[in-house]
Amino acid sequence: MYKIAAAAVACLTLVAGAAPAGAAPATGPDAAGAARLRLAWAAGPAAAGIQTAPVYLAGSTYHVEGVADPEKLRSLIRVVRRDAGTGRRLPFATGAVESIAGYPPVADGRSLFVTTFREETRLWAFHPDGRVLWSRNQPGELFPHPPLRAGAYLITASKSGCDVECDHNTVFAWHADDGRPAWSYRLPGGYLKLAAAAGQVAVRTDTLTVLDTGTGERLWSRPAEGGGIAVDDTHAYVADGSLRAYRVTDGSPAWAGEDAGYTAAYPSRYGIFTTSGQRLAAYDLTGRRRWWSAIHPRTTLTVDGGVVYFQQSPTRRGAAYLIAMRASNGAVLSRVRIWGRPSVGDVAVGGGRVFTKALLEKIVAFAPADARSR
Repeated sequence: MYKIAAAAVACLTLVAGAAPAGAAPATGPDAAGAARLRLAWAAGPAAAGIQTAPVYLAGSTYHVEGVADPEKLRSLIRVVRRDAGTGRRLPFATGAVESIAGYPPVADGRSLFVTTFREETRLWAFHPDGRVLWSRNQPGELFPHPPLRAGAYLITASKSGCDVECDHNTVFAWHADDGRPAWSYRLPGGYLKLAAAAGQVAVRTDTLTVLDTGTGERLWSRPAEGGGIAVDDTHAYVADGSLRAYRVTDGSPAWAGEDAGYTAAYPSRYGIFTTSGQRLAAYDLTGRRRWWSAIHPRTTLTVDGGVVYFQQSPTRRGAAYLIAMRASNGAVLSRVRIWGRPSVGDVAVGGGRVFTKALLEKIVAFAPADARSR
């Protein structure tokens, strides 16, 4: 493994700002509001499908949807902006661009970051109204991971030396305000997972490697057989059956929880949350399990304002629900129907509301019952 000087990177564009889930100031409802959630609005469908769940930025929601090419020669996507309070569609200054898929956008409170991939990876930063703040090409042959926000940086990754398999993975850091390359770090090829916090970037291939966010210097590496990863300012976490925590300073083991088939971890100011196909559990920072629930998510968790949000589809044919749980004890605050079929979609919060999508067809917003008409 070795570091590549940022000056050698050709001209160039996201679970964290990339702060860990729940580490940013609360922008969704508080627990009392989450207990009164009702459907506020729904918008869709899109002609070529809603490809990503919404994110919230400056009073608007943003998602990526497909665009039908009249000549049927290109794969096109566009960013759609809606008023977060009413669902009304708002102008977005940049139109459709080529991309083989819509990758999840990332917002940091000031800008929206979007990745497109056709023959090359292109990273975009937009003002809230859709004007381009900056746009750069990312080196590499394949784009394996959505971007992450980490402090003042945007963290991305690519693969290179690809024939049947790819020889290398490279992690990049870009200055989020203007797109200047900050550093890059190359690792062997293979499967890649990426997580970021303000001070650290964690990368898993056949090893778990933690890098300094500001410099790209390797802090430590240790073997890692698989599982989901996460990182905060105290620990790096691996969810591979059990949930294990390693000290972020040197990689030494800190604690390990019981083996319950866990596959994902979500550190937050309210504790460490982990999920499997059958359960959701919460640990404190010392590794003590605080609670667990058999209500298991279909997607990632969003932790905000002392509330854990996720989608749930209890049966293969029945309705999908937005679940809001109290982070401190796992009590269900609300269970609100999204629509009458199963669904998968991440959850965003902002402006006192909660947003998600219903498969490829709808963007939906929820608000406390007394706030829906505001």
